Amino acid sequence: MSSVYCTVLSKGRLYQAITLFHSLENVMQDYRVFTLCIDDDTYGLLKKMNLKNITLTHVKELEDAQLLELKKQRKRNEYCWTLKPLFIEKIMKDYPSINRVTYIDADLYFFENPTVIFENQPDCSVLLSRGDIVIPSFDPALIKELQRLLGNYNSGLISFKCDDPGSACLKWWKEKCLEHCVNAPGEGKFGDQGYLDSMPGLFPNVCDIITPGVNIGHWNYAKHRYSMKDGAIFADEAKLICYHFSGYRILNKNDMKRIHEKDRKDSPMLLHNIYQLHVKNAICLVEQIDPDFNGYAEGQDIHS
Repeated sequence: MSSVYCTVLSKGRLYQAITLFHSLENVMQDYRVFTLCIDDDTYGLLKKMNLKNITLTHVKELEDAQLLELKKQRKRNEYCWTLKPLFIEKIMKDYPSINRVTYIDADLYFFENPTVIFENQPDCSVLLSRGDIVIPSFDPALIKELQRLLGNYNSGLISFKCDDPGSACLKWWKEKCLEHCVNAPGEGKFGDQGYLDSMPGLFPNVCDIITPGVNIGHWNYAKHRYSMKDGAIFADEAKLICYHFSGYRILNKNDMKRIHEKDRKDSPMLLHNIYQLHVKNAICLVEQIDPDFNGYAEGQDIHS
């Protein structure tokens, strides 16, 4: 298999990750998702489930003295972000026959086969997805400031080719994330994401994804109109490939909170209704396999 996917996963995102895996199974015949589990509960449950095309790695296989020290200093989400480039690098090292590794957040959902993304830009060593903010109710000055602080790209989907420019860019990103990775907006330093703005100027063959319908989320959904035609979901005139359901907090099987869109009236409910149904199905599946497993949001995670 020349192109694979990977994700970093804690138990608070496990129901969504299972939904993600099922969405890929619905649209692809041949795929592989390397999954880094950062806690025993997540690793244990996915081991029991033995999901098709999912390769598990426990975080202990990756952790060294430096990471264990950072683990004490950083919040759980910050630590997960820190691990993203390290995990991609490990996959490249362990599987030299792979040509491309694409990181995908656990709260993505695929409506169409994403292979077209790479077919459309085969010569790009790094593929970045734009994170342009389009929120009509926000003042343009506020949007400009948010864009400056949050960055022009979204790190929920980022793809690296296993060539020299791709590997060099990945190594640089890894070093930056190890140095500084906090959940606080700041020019060029928002988590793992702010660094993406520097990549096109530092490395060759770093490209914006040109395929439409990729990694749309709460920051830019208002840019598009959504419809269903012959069973397919469209964003404007193009098929929607994947939507990023960022900000979901699963409180229980019948209560799924959206922290980013709670006050907006233009939310694409066609997409959210589909997603919530599939998340609920994932919860029911987990209940059958391990009734004692609890992957629901709690504490600070509910509000941030």
